[in-house]
Amino acid sequence: MHQSAALPFVLKRATDVFTAAGMTTTRETVHGLLRLDNGQLKIQWRVGRKTEHLGVEMRTDQEVEPVREIVVPLRRVAGATVRGRWWNWLVGPRLIVTAADLAAFEEVAGDTGLSLNHPAQLVLRIRRSDLLAAEEFGAELALAVAECGLTESDTPSALGHDQPPAPLPPGSTDRRLSDGN
Repeated sequence: MHQSAALPFVLKRATDVFTAAGMTTTRETVHGLLRLDNGQLKIQWRVGRKTEHLGVEMRTDQEVEPVREIVVPLRRVAGATVRGRWWNWLVGPRLIVTAADLAAFEEVAGDTGLSLNHPAQLVLRIRRSDLLAAEEFGAELALAVAECGLTESDTPSALGHDQPPAPLPPGSTDRRLSDGN
């Protein structure tokens, strides 16, 4: 089944450095997109950075990084949930995509990526206006993960355990069932 769903997200980070010579404030805004497409979860993002230097000279530097993308096969994704609390008016809802193994989000976990707090969870801030779209995306992702699991269980095992047992020679009995095992 061909599935294609998309959901935008935003991450914000800030750092301040105070020295005797002045202060440097760096604000990063990460605009991203999650896409579910043909058995894969595609994560795209672009980082915009604004750095303000206050001291002997006052200046603001701005830069925008190129778009980065990683592709995660759905067999490496466990699921997704939308978390919202009563204080959503303050922080907004979050979409949490959970990995099935730690290596799934390896490329986005570090400082060069999205700087995840936990390598197995991709926690993304969702705009309030996208809450319904986030819940729909989470449901579509859960369905796609389940379909991926069904497809993999239909394929023969690499160890050959899915093949029927060899027939017994004439006159012999099968003791596997008779001794209770």
